[in-house]
Amino acid sequence: MPFEYASTQALDTLGESGTGGIIRTLLNPGKAAMIATIVVAAVRARHNPRALFPDSAIVLPLTALLLVVVIGVAWSDSGLTNAVMIMPMYVAFVFVAPSLIEDRQDLERIVIAFLVAASVLSVVAIAQRVIGVFQWRAILIQSDDYSYRSNAFFADPNNLARFLAISMALAAGMILVTGPRRLTVHLAAPMLAVSTLAIVVTASRSGWLGMLLASFLVVVMAPIRPYTKLRLTSVAFGGLGFVLILLFMQGGTNAERVKSLGAGVELVGQREFLIKGGWEMWKDNPLFGVGSGNYQHTLVTSYLWTLPWWAQTTLSHTSLISVLAELGIVGVSIIGLFVARIVVACKSAYRLSTGRYSRLMAVWCAAAMIEILFQSQSEGRLLEEPFLYLILAIVVSLELGAGTRGVDPVVEPEAAVAAPGEDALPPNRAASPAVP
Repeated sequence: MPFEYASTQALDTLGESGTGGIIRTLLNPGKAAMIATIVVAAVRARHNPRALFPDSAIVLPLTALLLVVVIGVAWSDSGLTNAVMIMPMYVAFVFVAPSLIEDRQDLERIVIAFLVAASVLSVVAIAQRVIGVFQWRAILIQSDDYSYRSNAFFADPNNLARFLAISMALAAGMILVTGPRRLTVHLAAPMLAVSTLAIVVTASRSGWLGMLLASFLVVVMAPIRPYTKLRLTSVAFGGLGFVLILLFMQGGTNAERVKSLGAGVELVGQREFLIKGGWEMWKDNPLFGVGSGNYQHTLVTSYLWTLPWWAQTTLSHTSLISVLAELGIVGVSIIGLFVARIVVACKSAYRLSTGRYSRLMAVWCAAAMIEILFQSQSEGRLLEEPFLYLILAIVVSLELGAGTRGVDPVVEPEAAVAAPGEDALPPNRAASPAVP
C-alpha cells in the first residue's frame, strides 16, 4: 500500500518517462523483489557463474527477443522508454530465479505467496467498492458514470483482474488435483470465494474472460480423470449461465459491460482506431517497424489522420499490433519463435514431472501464459507484464527438475498416481524390495 500510494502521488513530480519515470516505476514491491532475487542469486553463484545460465528451451529465444527490443531503440524517435529499460531486469530474473527454486518445497512457497497475495488484494478491492477506501487514483472514480472500478494496489483494474484470473486458476487446480489438505481448505478455497467477488468489482471484461479461459484450460489439462473433467465443465457452464441470468435481471453497469462482449470488436472498447493506426505504421515500415516503444509518438505525429475526432486514447491496447508496428516482421517472427519454444518447455516440464502436483504446476504455467497473451490483445502489457517473466522462471525450474526434488516416493502418494492412460505401481510396492 505505501508503494502504490507513493507511486501515485509522485506522478506529478517524477513524471511518466525518463529517469524520473523509471524511478517511479520501480516504486513497486514486485520489481524490488526481482532486483533482490537477481542480487542474491548472483552472490550465491559468484564461484560458479555458469549456474545463472539454465539449460532451457526458452533461453535463446528470450535473449533474441531482448536484443531485438533493445536494438529497435536505434530507429525509435521516442528514445529509451521505461519498458525497454526494465525489460533487461525481467530477462535477468528469468535466468537467475530457477537457481533459487530448487525443489517442491520452493514451489509450494510460490503457490502460497500467490494465494495469500490474491486474498489480500481481493479484500482491498471489495473494500474499495463497498466502503470507498484507498481510492487514490481519481481517474477510476465514476469511470462508468456512477461506480468505481476497483484496482486494489495495481495501476489499473485490468492488471488486478489479470492477476486474480491466473491466481484463481491456480487455486482451482490445487483443489482438484491435491484434494482436501491444509493448503486447499484453509487458503485456496477461501481465496477462490473472495476473489470471485473481487474480479467482478474490477469491471474488467477481458479479465472476466481471461479467468474463464485460464480456469477452463487448467481443468482440461490437469492430471485428473476425464469423467471428472466433463462433470466439472458441465457444472461450471451451468453455474455461469445461472449467474449471468441473475446479473441481467438485476441490471446495472456490470450487466451492460457483459452485454457489450456480444458485439465482438467492442471487447477492445471503442479503440479499433488504434489497431488501424498500428496497421498503417506496419504497412509503411514492414520489416523493422517504427522502433521500440515508438507507437504512441508515431501515432500522434505522423498518423493523426487515423484517429477520430473524439479519440482520447493514443496508447496501443493490442499487444500483437504493438509488436507489429514497433518491431515489424522481425519482431513478430521472434515472438513466434519464443511462443513455440515456450510450448516445448511446458511439454518438457510436464513429461519430466513424476507427481500430479508438479504436473499441475506445468499445466497452470501454460494456462497462465495463454491468459496473459489473450488479455494483452485488449489491454496491452505483454512484454511489460512482470508476471509473465515470473511464470517463465517457474517453467524453467520445472524443466530443470525442481518438481521432482524433495519428494519422497514412499510418503508422497501422488507420485505413484498415474496420469490418464499410464500405469503406476501402488506406493508400497514401488518402494519395497524384491521378495525371493
